[in-house]
Amino acid sequence: MARTGKTTIRDIRRDELTRAAMKCIAEKGYDGVTLDDVTREAGLSKGIAAYYFRSREELLVSVIRRMRDNVRELTRRIWDLPGDQDREPDERTYRRLREYYANPEIDLAAVIRNGVELLFSWLENNPHVLNVILEFWCHLPRNRVIAELNQSMKTHLQRVSAIILREGMKRGVFKRRDPGLAAHALLSAITGIALSQVLYDREFDTRKLEKAVIEIVFHYLQG
Repeated sequence: MARTGKTTIRDIRRDELTRAAMKCIAEKGYDGVTLDDVTREAGLSKGIAAYYFRSREELLVSVIRRMRDNVRELTRRIWDLPGDQDREPDERTYRRLREYYANPEIDLAAVIRNGVELLFSWLENNPHVLNVILEFWCHLPRNRVIAELNQSMKTHLQRVSAIILREGMKRGVFKRRDPGLAAHALLSAITGIALSQVLYDREFDTRKLEKAVIEIVFHYLQG
């Protein structure tokens, strides 16, 4: 039992420090963040970050894993995915998703619409996430860990999106076109619009922007 308690405390501390690191990176950029910055942000004793993370690079890996887990959970909620999506997706995952979305009772247009609404709501409640994504993108050419994670997330999002769009095209809900290209175009457009909120200091009201994005998406899918 003592071992379990020690493990739990360690997990809690690492989680606190990881969340603090994400906020620090969003505010200062990865290159400007120190372990002491993270410790202060977490409200913990000086030097505690160095106890749980041997280097800034190890802390970065923890932040990247948190981002990956956040994206998987968000993907599950956005696309109304069935079952446990926590483990690394494989071909069986995509086969199950094809079978799931083939159910004619699932309103695929509603899945897309609700997904966009949920995405913008989530981003509004987690404003620092887009800043961290932008910061990590700057490191893509130089950091293999970030590059691999980015590619993994992109591939997963695009494959799930293509499955939904392909089924919608079969039913006549969406206009027929290359599902992979359509998924890439939609994800690129939505991501670009969301990131513009950060670049231009949230120039527009989130709800109004959300409605505009939905109009753009459905004009493309059904126009």
